[in-house]
Amino acid sequence: MKFALFGSMFPDRTVRAVEQIVGVCQAIKRHGGELVLPVDFFQSLPPSIQQLLVSLCEVKETLSGVDMVVSVGGDGTFLRTAQTVGDSGIPVLGINTGRLGFLAAINYVDVDETLEEVMKEYYRVEERALLKMSTDETFPPEYFNEYALNEVAILKQDTASMLSIHAYINNDYLSSYQADGLVIATPTGSTAYSLSIGGAILSPTIPSIILSAIAPHNLTSRSLVVDDSSIISIKVESRSHMYLVSVDGQSRVLDESVAVQVRKGDYTLRVVKRVGHTFYETLRDKLMWGADVRKQSE
Repeated sequence: MKFALFGSMFPDRTVRAVEQIVGVCQAIKRHGGELVLPVDFFQSLPPSIQQLLVSLCEVKETLSGVDMVVSVGGDGTFLRTAQTVGDSGIPVLGINTGRLGFLAAINYVDVDETLEEVMKEYYRVEERALLKMSTDETFPPEYFNEYALNEVAILKQDTASMLSIHAYINNDYLSSYQADGLVIATPTGSTAYSLSIGGAILSPTIPSIILSAIAPHNLTSRSLVVDDSSIISIKVESRSHMYLVSVDGQSRVLDESVAVQVRKGDYTLRVVKRVGHTFYETLRDKLMWGADVRKQSE
């Protein structure tokens, strides 16, 4: 079985983070897997680590021939991995070495046990829906990442005035939000940005899209869940005549004359899950649901 490994490419990567990347590489080889490292990721590693890994892996520019992609890091690394995997259909396994880890949900300490299960084909794959963002203007292909696993966010560019965000569902007028922004999230993204602004938590396989306003100037404004066949159209008015659109954290500045459309993506991301490990277990583990903090303080 051939694995491609992705990790954080931040220059301030800690020694521990690099050691964990090496540890996963060694574990893959120990369990009889073949290993591929993308060229740009391999070149971002310290020279001493490159020398250590060059005998363990093949360095390639493409994912051709890869059976599974392993993301080592936090949810940010997982999102960047998802963008690289794109519509290839290659399943992604997330190893969490970050803080929370809803996407990269498998703890680093469980790497060996997880890889043993994977090599025995004892795992399941969830199909995760993505959102596709488009505009009524033509931009260079490199200007936008069109697909979001978590969310598309409409945000104000300055720190002072609110936006007027006019939202339409299937060309039917929904509302005009007076707010700092609007988050349009997938069920997978319901535990990300959307959660922090009061959006509903959804099981990641429910066919739906969530709309949640950021700091709305209206106490009756609430998060809304719509069918994932919906086409969401957004028109923005801004005092600065500009606004930001963010696709899984990658932001671009748009003129207020540019309208945005968000709909379900043309493909899904295949996410590897361990058998017997559920989304609800992850909620209890990551959000401490049901935990009695009084007992922890004793």
